[in-house]
Amino acid sequence: MRILIAVLLLLGPILGFSDQAMGREHTKETPPAESFWPGPSLSGSWYDPSRSGEGFILEYMPDGTVIMAWFTFPAVGAPGQQDWLMAEGGRFQGNRLVFDQVYTTRGGRWGAAFDPAQITRALWGTVEFAFLDCNQATVQFSGPASHGSGSMNVQRLTAIDQLTCQGPRDINASGSRALSGLRATSGVWFVANRSGEGWFLEELPDERLVVYWFTYDPQGNPAWFLGVGARVGDRVVIDNMHVSHGTRFGSAFNPADIRRTLWGQLDITFVDCTHFNATHDSVLAGYGSGSHAAVRLSRLAGSECIDGTPQTITQGSWSEVASMPGPAQSELDAATLDGKLYALGGFGDTRGFKRYDSTSGQWSVLPALPSGRHHLSAFAFDGGIYYAGGEPSGGGESGSSGYRYDPPTNTWEARPEMPFTFGSRAAVSNGRVFFGVESGDLYEYDPRQRIRRFIDNPDSTARDHGQVQAFLGEIWLIGGRSPETRSVSIYDPATETWRAGPSLNRARGGFGATVVGQQLIIGGGENIGGIRVLVPSMEMIAAGVSNWSLGPNLAVPVHGTAAVTLDGRVYFVSGSTEAGAACCATGRLLAFDPADP
Repeated sequence: MRILIAVLLLLGPILGFSDQAMGREHTKETPPAESFWPGPSLSGSWYDPSRSGEGFILEYMPDGTVIMAWFTFPAVGAPGQQDWLMAEGGRFQGNRLVFDQVYTTRGGRWGAAFDPAQITRALWGTVEFAFLDCNQATVQFSGPASHGSGSMNVQRLTAIDQLTCQGPRDINASGSRALSGLRATSGVWFVANRSGEGWFLEELPDERLVVYWFTYDPQGNPAWFLGVGARVGDRVVIDNMHVSHGTRFGSAFNPADIRRTLWGQLDITFVDCTHFNATHDSVLAGYGSGSHAAVRLSRLAGSECIDGTPQTITQGSWSEVASMPGPAQSELDAATLDGKLYALGGFGDTRGFKRYDSTSGQWSVLPALPSGRHHLSAFAFDGGIYYAGGEPSGGGESGSSGYRYDPPTNTWEARPEMPFTFGSRAAVSNGRVFFGVESGDLYEYDPRQRIRRFIDNPDSTARDHGQVQAFLGEIWLIGGRSPETRSVSIYDPATETWRAGPSLNRARGGFGATVVGQQLIIGGGENIGGIRVLVPSMEMIAAGVSNWSLGPNLAVPVHGTAAVTLDGRVYFVSGSTEAGAACCATGRLLAFDPADP
């Protein structure tokens, strides 16, 4: 991974920023620290008010890890006026966030003298956050002899637009996310041939943009500049980029000694979600003026940026690819990993485990599931295939609720800490897995820590045979029974709140669901509340759109199917052709290719 060097000057009080201006959120009543699960809303800037002038940026990444940058000052006796430390791959241990490898970076020079090949990183030490709630944490660090070790109490300085602990998101009247909230530019940006310096952007809820520029001074010392400007359309002009100096690290730090110097102007124009053009004009000797064509290096978990105005795609073409090796299955589940489709369990072959390679068009039979199941939930995570829950059937072990398959070793391992749910699927989002419960509630599971928690849904709609999907940073609980329902309930992991989503056009349970591109697609299912009938239609909803649209029928109407996406194609895996029955699995693999009208 490219070097991520993010530098932030936490000078809210010194620069005259109020809590409201910097987007800070005040503490609210929260569960005890040991029950607090840090989530996407922790992204932002943090500092110790007694040490204003240094602090941290945290970026909660879409894979559930965290990037940290510590913006501070050199140790006593070290050269330069500023310094930063950085770390990637931060992992959670309960309410603690641990960085085992924090680095210091050297070798750069400002402007034309910058050479990415000269950038070097040296291991500095460790940093650990313990979160009391969404707005408060303690920090412990251990560095080299020049820096020592210590602790501090930090609080949130900035909250990111659309990711604040208390909300709100921009929402359509139907409950879906509005397009205005799907234009996020927060994250790390850099010039592609200048890896080792760049910008860290934070969008505040009041439509202002905080810009932290991390680079080097003309003498080759780390340097960082800060500015805040209002975003007008696609442009942000910051007239007051500042640089700070005057103090040293650790016990030598004195906020009263910090001096701010006007650095100059920065003018940013966003081209799209992944590019911006910028110019700078510095008033300090040695920096001059120049232009920059930047690309995006990171985005925050739960933060979406979508170009243009998506339209729901309801048309497409069907094709049939290779049928599964027998026996055929229904009420199975499927997952994708490294460009391959895995089908697991179900009536007809409860211990069946099969893999489809879309490149060769061939299926292969893998080691049988350790515990036969139907109505199970499967997902892929960190190089493995997992399954949990369902109804034990067909032999094998019975003592564990879940298992993990390791493709390199072709072996299974028990995961007894996973929840034992039935008939409602699972979705992976931001390094966590969300399992649907028949009651319409959720389990949140952390596969890295191997812990789980229950999330109560105030909506009492039962969702047996419903679908759970991760879409636009949120968890959608779709349809289900009893009886079959058109309703949708949405859980926001950032705010840990629920709301009603856009209703389906057809009530259904036992259907397939997947996300392809910028839209969510469901298809098939059944309604067994009266006369047992299949529901053959598909429904689609695009990002930013208010309501579901009906699409074509499945090529073969089924219930108890599984749907996945590979390379822009939607695959519906087997399923039963008789409503309410365990028989009649097709074993067919049908592909739908969405197409613009």
